[in-house]
Amino acid sequence: MLLLPVVLLAAALLCRAAGFEIFPGIVGRSNSSYLDTMSSNQRGLFVYAMEGLDANFAPPFIFNSPRYSAWYAVGLLARNEGDDVAIANQIIRDVVAAQFKDPTQLWFGTYRSNPNVPDPGDVYPPKLYTSYDSNMGLFVCTSWIIAVEEFSDLIQADVLSLMKSSMYNATVGDGYRVGGFNGDNLYPIYSNPWYMRVMAATYVGNMMDDSNMTHWGDVWAQEAITAFDEYSTLSEFNSGTYSGVTLYALSLWGYMPANSTIASRAPDIITKTWDTLSSFYNPTLHTLGAPWDRAYGCSLSEPTRATDCAPARGANLHGYDMRTYFGILGVQIAGLVGGINDGTAPLPNPLVGSEHYGDAAAVALTPLTAKFNDPYVSAEALTRLKTLTEPHASFAQAVSPPSDNPAYPRNYTSWNEAGLSVGGMEIDAKVVGGPAANRRVGCLDASYPTSSSISAIATSTNLTVSYPASQAFPDDATSSNVMAFLFSGIAGVSLPATFWRMATFVYGSGSINDVSYYNLTYTIPELGAEEEARIVFGFEKV
Repeated sequence: MLLLPVVLLAAALLCRAAGFEIFPGIVGRSNSSYLDTMSSNQRGLFVYAMEGLDANFAPPFIFNSPRYSAWYAVGLLARNEGDDVAIANQIIRDVVAAQFKDPTQLWFGTYRSNPNVPDPGDVYPPKLYTSYDSNMGLFVCTSWIIAVEEFSDLIQADVLSLMKSSMYNATVGDGYRVGGFNGDNLYPIYSNPWYMRVMAATYVGNMMDDSNMTHWGDVWAQEAITAFDEYSTLSEFNSGTYSGVTLYALSLWGYMPANSTIASRAPDIITKTWDTLSSFYNPTLHTLGAPWDRAYGCSLSEPTRATDCAPARGANLHGYDMRTYFGILGVQIAGLVGGINDGTAPLPNPLVGSEHYGDAAAVALTPLTAKFNDPYVSAEALTRLKTLTEPHASFAQAVSPPSDNPAYPRNYTSWNEAGLSVGGMEIDAKVVGGPAANRRVGCLDASYPTSSSISAIATSTNLTVSYPASQAFPDDATSSNVMAFLFSGIAGVSLPATFWRMATFVYGSGSINDVSYYNLTYTIPELGAEEEARIVFGFEKV
């Protein structure tokens, strides 16, 4: 399959950013008409975030990323002020130019994560998520579904043709991926890219009249639905980033053919996902309560208020602070309940320059698809996102085969009260850490565990962590008598070596994502055949 050549127009105007060319010829609708269709919360969020993105745009890309630039271009089309439309058209051209175009390679159809690095090859050996990232194709393609549906009248004819061809190639390339082959982990339980692939295949197949592509969109949708229906949860459970990406993908259902498999179930999955997320969310902390799958970005963030800490003000109980580290889910919550003006949104403040800020380019998208998400958030879930009416425990289950044995799901427990969140996870996985290898199993960060079977159970008074014998993979499990707990430094407090007796207690022995931590390590004496390592952390909010 061939991509149309990039055609440069002779007549060009100098963009507001030096050295970046824009191309006239599109007369758009009134710049306020589209934004007027948004709720006040969504519009305020969109305007606030786009101002920050404008300040970070350094042509040809924002954050030196084709993916984020594709998202930003959609936002520019939606805003449609000044030269927004012309800039968006040129960004789309540049993103298409950053696509891998050799159909004989595994990375065909995806886009360069960084345009400054060499292509996969002898100099930069091909490796998924290193020299290339196949998820980039899905991030770009799904965002352009919005552009084609909402703003095709603002896109130059040749650019629109380029865009559609690029979307088709991205979707074809995604079809090369099979979980378990070529180092790929794309299974239905890998929720965020899987739902994006469903939407890409369903939409692009219909757009390009490719019945085989549409067929696979329906097949993949049914596989996702079957996995979800097992416990009515996403397998990437309770994640500030990846639950947000999955909800974004699901919100594209409104653009899918009415007879598609995903269109028939996406609203229900959205409702049930928000019901679960809201039960773990703690509005008094303005963040998602523990435990979390794949919360690696901010588990060691510093507590922001005294009531976050226990015992003896020594551990960050909620760990994953959405007000310290940007998560797409925080944008979706802010769009529902507000908080931008008074600083209560579950987002870093200020947003610009915050940790993981690049993902804030998603705010160019989520307010646009909120019309297919927000109406399906139940009144009960909305109340829980706004107010903690009473202290409560929460319980949920999920499973991630092939890393998990389907007969042994993961169990999640959580306790939330005013100013306090604690959670635990029970996981009996085939490999240490499970499919993500960075799960947060308790209020203290045990994200790099030494046992493949862990039981962490949260109650209103304690967190009990143990390493039981594996039942799911008795012949392949990894056991250990070492229990390590990591937690961040605490503002104004220097903990002594005697802080926790009967254990090794040090700071600065390593870092995760450039964050240093206290390391509390217990080495359990050799245990008998029927014994297991167990530690109980009692806590009290102070």
